[in-house]
Amino acid sequence: MAVVLDDVVLVLLADGPSSAFELWQRHSDIFGEARRVDLSRVMISVNRLERARLLRIEVPATARLGSGNRLGCWLTAAGRGRQAEWLCAVGPDTDIEDVYVRGLLAVEAADAAAFEGFLAAGLAATRQRMRRLAAAEDTQPAHRARTSYDQEVTRALALWLNQLPEQRGS
Repeated sequence: MAVVLDDVVLVLLADGPSSAFELWQRHSDIFGEARRVDLSRVMISVNRLERARLLRIEVPATARLGSGNRLGCWLTAAGRGRQAEWLCAVGPDTDIEDVYVRGLLAVEAADAAAFEGFLAAGLAATRQRMRRLAAAEDTQPAHRARTSYDQEVTRALALWLNQLPEQRGS
């Protein structure tokens, strides 16, 4: 399953309500310029998630500092369930780039249980991927080279995953 902005928004709401603008800023802070999305895409995502009843949009009861009294987005119980499920849905065939994105989100925004679930799933998937790559019997030079590359990238991913608790401060 590829990373979808809706899922990213749900994870960013894990630690509390935010406006679409704040979600956009946070996305930019986490992923940087290379992965920047337009504010309009975040707003479309928020509206789609509200229609799906995964979040609700409300005018804040009291002014929030720096929010300009923008409409606040709040996770519903269904939204909280989906964000944790998506974050932890990592298997041996999950694209390494997707694992990277989920890892950044888990470090930054996930609650402790979702972070631990992501980490366990990511490490298990990495072990499975390494076993599958070790069992590959490639006869063509290009296939052997690709398998060797995939093994090194998977080793680097495992090392990075093992360092995430330290990055999170857990």
